[in-house]
Amino acid sequence: MSEGGGGVREHMLNAVRRRNDALDPNPAPLREMASGHPAHKPMGSAGRGRGPSCSLTPKGGVPSQGLQSNGNMLERILEKPKLVVVEEPKDRGMRFRYECEGRSAGSILGASSTDNNKTQPTIEIQGPIDHIKKVTVTVSLVTKDYPHRPHPHCLVGKDCEAGSGICVVGFNPHTARRHSFANLGIQCVRRRELDVSLQKRRNQNIDPFKTGNTKGIEDMDMNAVRLCFECVLEWDDGRKDSLCPVISKPIYDKKATTTSELKICQLNLNKGSCRGKTEIYMLCDKVQKGLAVRGNSLT
Repeated sequence: MSEGGGGVREHMLNAVRRRNDALDPNPAPLREMASGHPAHKPMGSAGRGRGPSCSLTPKGGVPSQGLQSNGNMLERILEKPKLVVVEEPKDRGMRFRYECEGRSAGSILGASSTDNNKTQPTIEIQGPIDHIKKVTVTVSLVTKDYPHRPHPHCLVGKDCEAGSGICVVGFNPHTARRHSFANLGIQCVRRRELDVSLQKRRNQNIDPFKTGNTKGIEDMDMNAVRLCFECVLEWDDGRKDSLCPVISKPIYDKKATTTSELKICQLNLNKGSCRGKTEIYMLCDKVQKGLAVRGNSLT
């Protein structure tokens, strides 16, 4: 019986070895289990978690520095160009003129403009510009309040096609990332021509925020507008991509009493007794509704 049992055991071990050889080209660990004796390890090998066997090199042989470099490259690839308004328009001080006045509509100045240093509204293409051949920017007027519908007032200037009411410029971002809009003015439309002006915008496909025709002109503020910049990128291979529309801060009509800059023309006294009975006269230009005068104590 012992000899028969030993033969069966040896037969089973041989079958296990043949199966392991077929599954694993290096069957030493399984052979150790079958034989019950550990295999001999070379002197240079180290145990788990010791010596040179502990390495930060990931599977595939790429070092950690290489992974960080690949991550930075991926971030650069995923980063997209964007349009930014780097010089906002001056919010007050400009008059919206009618075409029938026969005078120039003037120029929109930049927010940081001074008497000695004139600036204009300026945009900039930020981010990677590799393989971008041309940038085309369309500027139109939109309402001050959300959802920023197309405004019936018109833009006029050297980069505005006659009667279009919009401004279109193109430039190479590799030559200059920034573009300033000089000689760009605002021309207001008479009330009976508002619908015609808005229909012209629809024919031009000027509706940056896809507001449609849900509302009329009754609730539009005719004394305040925003500049809206729509940018199209043209690539070397002929593709074209549109960036999200960008709007400026509001621009208010100088001649409107509700939006004009408050100015004190004359003041007879700049102080009075705390006991009262001191009459102070203050003359202002275009006083707005809800105006309040507050006095402060100097002590």
